[in-house]
Amino acid sequence: MYNFKDFLQELGSTSGIIFKLTGEDGDTLYASDSYVEDSEKIYFPIYLGNNKNIVSISQKDEACIKLLKYTIENKYREIYSVKEQSIVNLLESKEIDGDSELSFLCNGSKLLLLNITGSKYDGINVIQQMYSDENIVSVVYKDNIVVIGYFDDVNEHAVSIREAIMSNLFCECRISYSKDIKDQYELKEAYEDARECLMLGKKFGLKDGIFDCTKLLFEKIVYNIEPKLKQELLNKFKDKFNQFDGEVINTIDEFMKNGLNISDAARKLYIHRNTLIYRLDKIKKETGFDIRNFKEATVFTTAFLVWKEMKN
Repeated sequence: MYNFKDFLQELGSTSGIIFKLTGEDGDTLYASDSYVEDSEKIYFPIYLGNNKNIVSISQKDEACIKLLKYTIENKYREIYSVKEQSIVNLLESKEIDGDSELSFLCNGSKLLLLNITGSKYDGINVIQQMYSDENIVSVVYKDNIVVIGYFDDVNEHAVSIREAIMSNLFCECRISYSKDIKDQYELKEAYEDARECLMLGKKFGLKDGIFDCTKLLFEKIVYNIEPKLKQELLNKFKDKFNQFDGEVINTIDEFMKNGLNISDAARKLYIHRNTLIYRLDKIKKETGFDIRNFKEATVFTTAFLVWKEMKN
């Protein structure tokens, strides 16, 4: 992370050792230009923070294993700050040595959790370049990137981070963010909320890619509905939903997202208000539910989310 990849390139160049470093998720953190995968490779584990990684080298360089392992791990510890390690320890419910490094957590900071399809370490580099002069902590933790800091408009920052990662790394990026963190002891709860948020976004096929933990309560309720009731709703609606084309599904999504407001939904769909009304009438005809009516819309939306959960 940070200049860690530059260090690996320099190490490969100066040592003459041809090697590859792979993260625990299978991402390649570094590979020498002339590295070729073959049956004569030796594989051994190294630890970058709490993450287990694998280094592979040629059998002819076997004598270099201990030195290579020490050099990489030691450099990572040097780059990996005390503040970041304290964050990881808190997320794992471990004790930390004092709290001076984490004083910014008392300022109403936010936790952002990023899930990206590209290299997480490249993602960290993008974030660090964006916030090089600010008190922001970013760390790879398990399958995601955790970013903690004070943001005047957290959604605006989440949008900027997502766009930067997608445009620089050409990969998908989904972000959830927590409510305010008042002290270090609320950090793990904020992380769990953000992790659940990402999961709900994936389960229900939410399209935005950015999720506010305080605004997914309805999805959380639907997710926790008892299986028997979910099956009852599926039995009633599944065949009808399966017959809808992408245009109708998108119409339902936008209408719900805009709080059953016809004018707002029509504007977001780039269609005339009367066109939206026609589509809503068609949905009523097909399902027997008028989703302009709050009570009927509540049942319909619940069934719609259960159906989307089944598909995802």
